[in-house]
Amino acid sequence: MRLEKALSIVVLCIASVTFAADKPAEKPMQMDEPMAGKMMKPGMKKGDMKKDAEKKQRVIKPKLEKEEKLMERKPK
Repeated sequence: MRLEKALSIVVLCIASVTFAADKPAEKPMQMDEPMAGKMMKPGMKKGDMKKDAEKKQRVIKPKLEKEEKLMERKPK
């Protein structure tokens, strides 16, 4: 009885893993498609948000690093 129960649990676990692996992968986002939603500028595309975020990160990164160095020196 216990062996049958354990065997059925093992079979169900293996079956669930194989069914989960069969799911099709999601399509990657198309960066050149227009954005959907109300928070967009006219003519804005999906890739523009990523480009803007990377640009802001490049500008802010040196400032953040400088501030981190100052924070490390102050505690005594």
